[in-house]
Amino acid sequence: MVTRKCGRQHAPKEQPKPLKDSFHRNDKPFRWTLAHCFWEYSGWQGISPQFFAEHIVNKLQSYEQQTWQEILDASGGKAEGHGSNSHFVLATELPKSEKAQFIRRGYMNDYDYVFSLRLTAKERLIGIADLNVFHVLWFDPTHSLF
Repeated sequence: MVTRKCGRQHAPKEQPKPLKDSFHRNDKPFRWTLAHCFWEYSGWQGISPQFFAEHIVNKLQSYEQQTWQEILDASGGKAEGHGSNSHFVLATELPKSEKAQFIRRGYMNDYDYVFSLRLTAKERLIGIADLNVFHVLWFDPTHSLF
């Protein structure tokens, strides 16, 4: 009697856990909120109200003219292949103190990913993308969180 070995190539591959709401071709308009910010985070400290209004809020408002897919498709920078300007990052990759805040507020129960939104070459907003709403949590002025 001859038997065949199936081998590993036929074993089902583990699929990554999907985002809470699929961003596969998300053509919904970009929306945002500051309702859940971690204002005590050092990135927010020392920002003048003028900088906040003219720089951060204006940039968020300009993104409102785009769909999520347009934001995800934007590329550039120095990375090989000119990686994505704005992208999802596993929440487990947050630095220790930010991850503790994320867990303390209960976000880790519902969200496996955070979203890094590019403002300038170095400045980023980090938050949660839920449906088509970006919930801003942190301001990263030096692109040091990720």
